[in-house]
Amino acid sequence: MAVVMAAMLVFSGCGKDTAVSGQGNDTFQGDEVSQGNESTAAATQSGGIDNAGSEEVTTIDYVFWGNQTEINTIMKTIDTFNASHTNIQVKGTGIDPSVYLQKLSAYASSNTLPDIVQVAVDYGDEYTKKGMFEPLDSLIEGEGLKELVSDNLWEGLSYDGQIYAVPLQASANLMVGNKSLFEEAGVEFPTDSWTEEEFREAAVKITNADKKQYGVIYAGNICDWPRSLYGNGDTQIYDWDAKKMNAVGNDALKHAWDLLIDDLMLKEKAAPAVMSSKDIGGGFETGKYGMAFIGFWDIAEIHKVVQDSFEWDLIPLPTNEEYGQWRTPMYANALSISANSEKKEAAFEYIKWTLENRDIQTNSVSLPVNKNISEDPEFLSEFQEGAKNYNKQLALDALANSVSWRNTGVIAEINNNVIKTEIERLILKPDSTDLDTVLQNMQTEGQKLFDAEKE
Repeated sequence: MAVVMAAMLVFSGCGKDTAVSGQGNDTFQGDEVSQGNESTAAATQSGGIDNAGSEEVTTIDYVFWGNQTEINTIMKTIDTFNASHTNIQVKGTGIDPSVYLQKLSAYASSNTLPDIVQVAVDYGDEYTKKGMFEPLDSLIEGEGLKELVSDNLWEGLSYDGQIYAVPLQASANLMVGNKSLFEEAGVEFPTDSWTEEEFREAAVKITNADKKQYGVIYAGNICDWPRSLYGNGDTQIYDWDAKKMNAVGNDALKHAWDLLIDDLMLKEKAAPAVMSSKDIGGGFETGKYGMAFIGFWDIAEIHKVVQDSFEWDLIPLPTNEEYGQWRTPMYANALSISANSEKKEAAFEYIKWTLENRDIQTNSVSLPVNKNISEDPEFLSEFQEGAKNYNKQLALDALANSVSWRNTGVIAEINNNVIKTEIERLILKPDSTDLDTVLQNMQTEGQKLFDAEKE
């Protein structure tokens, strides 16, 4: 099931551009596609609702986002569910990601929110605050699903101590390395763990100005990653629940941007001073970078472009001696149930089915959230025909250590209009500012936006 993580970037800010260029989506004709799915086979589903012996059919409305190819794939998945359930039928509606949030608002204002709603970790709680979604804790516990998913995913999909969505699939940002450039520079390619200092040394050694070769490229991720590079909490740039900025006096946050921008980018010239890989003629796939910050969804694109031109693989996220291992943003597709739905148990039956279905959980675009699948040794060696065989364990480790984030409402304003603006100035016009000034501006301007929302 191709529920595409790249589509989720429509809702993100600075991180729309990763360190890979050339990625595109299929053309979407129109902003909404609906399909009524009729039962094609009779079968009894164990657990949850008993489907045997019932002639009454409960129809569940399900809304999700995607481009045309993704929508077609999800519709086929819905057909598979409908074929195996005689008294629950799901009717899917696919919506263009660019207007998805607008459509959700329209559903909510007209009190017509579908039974099941696809959400993402970065914006779902905005709707939960408004009472749009049903808390799912009792259903999750009742079906024994709590232990199937890691705690950080449940936390990312919770609001005010209650879980409002069940993750479908997820991934995190990663690091990738060019084995050929590591070898040329005489640097051992990391496969298990390494320190932040070793990462820095590798980036500097791989850099070769004469060849226009860099140790690392961040692109748009330079805004997103450092916001919570060492985890959500005291080291994060803001507390979104308390509506409080934490940019000044935050040693961990300052260290992250000092290392990545002031040191490696501006001083050592080990990373290109750009906000987009397009500004420098391409990203990691060009073979000019020893390392890159990427999204999990970039793996297929890198493989498609690179082919056999150079050897590469994922590399572990570095560990800082004081602040711990790097933690990157979590990207999670999840399913919520409308608080006004009169078919909550039937809707949850479909959600449970998606969490337990191996075919859905193991698609090539994201990682399974069901630990019975992700921790299966066979899964680590399973790759689709023609796909890149990469160190899948590192991707799973990054997901297990990933952090939730937000990008709607005032948080989106701060991310896009304050943080991004200040980081762009530091990178593109370093003579006009410095890191301390940038952090102070983030603190002042971000807090103004928080305070305005409180009024």
